Amino acid sequence: MQFSDKASTDSCEVPSLAVDDIGLVSGVVVVDRLRTIAGKLLDAAEHLERFLQGCRAVGIDLPSPEDLHARAIECVERACKSYGGDDFNLVLLATPGRLHARERQPTLIMHTQSIPWERLAQWYRDGQTLTISTSRNVPESCWSPKIKTRARLHYYLADQEALARTRDPYSAGLLLDQYGFVTETSSANVLIVEGESLISPRREMILDGISLRRTLRLAERRKMEARFENISVERAMAADAMWLCGSTGCLWKSQSLDERKYAGGRAESMFTQLVDDWKQDVGLDFVEQAMECARLG
Repeated sequence: MQFSDKASTDSCEVPSLAVDDIGLVSGVVVVDRLRTIAGKLLDAAEHLERFLQGCRAVGIDLPSPEDLHARAIECVERACKSYGGDDFNLVLLATPGRLHARERQPTLIMHTQSIPWERLAQWYRDGQTLTISTSRNVPESCWSPKIKTRARLHYYLADQEALARTRDPYSAGLLLDQYGFVTETSSANVLIVEGESLISPRREMILDGISLRRTLRLAERRKMEARFENISVERAMAADAMWLCGSTGCLWKSQSLDERKYAGGRAESMFTQLVDDWKQDVGLDFVEQAMECARLG
């Protein structure tokens, strides 16, 4: 197995793929992204298991979960000094290896990235601007949405469309499935709020988000009802609120979906409760952290 471990993509020395790597030739790249909280990987076991499941689904044979975990921790420990005490992301990439190799060995890359603090600060402060994308999500008949992959052209096009329409560099496109129901954005699972209930798109149509799991687990503690159902555009527009959850940003809300503005009401207090629960659960006020890091620039 070819393995590359680079401390930071902020330096000139970055991980690379051979030009005949199947990851480049055919776009077969399984990926996962973790973040640190106070220098420690958040939900590492869950992320690594999802990553390994995706690799197994496309025939990439990687080390055991224990070995992968040890390598991830080593990469994080080596990178900590580079970030001056700030938290950062760890990205895992795996491909089947080089196309014409006599004995094919998978390629595994781990590298770190800075967290986009200014972007997170704006999301926490104002909420994220979303637009309904004309690009659709990849149908489950092509490959399972449970596989987190670098085949992300549809996400890129959705976000470029959102930028062109809103002029907001931190906006995102909300992708629909082939039937016209809400799925996810390029960086987050979504939830709508209807009264006292949280509604997620159906499980089989979306990525199994680690942050979504935590959000619903904390909601259950609060006795908030959570359901997985089809969400039409009309239903999303009529909802009391739309929330987003992802590995880097944890939990934040949407400011608007096209012309629909989300604001106030009971959903706001529910959101505040869940964000407070998130902070307690991970042991860090990640909102204040982002605000401070963005201020310091």
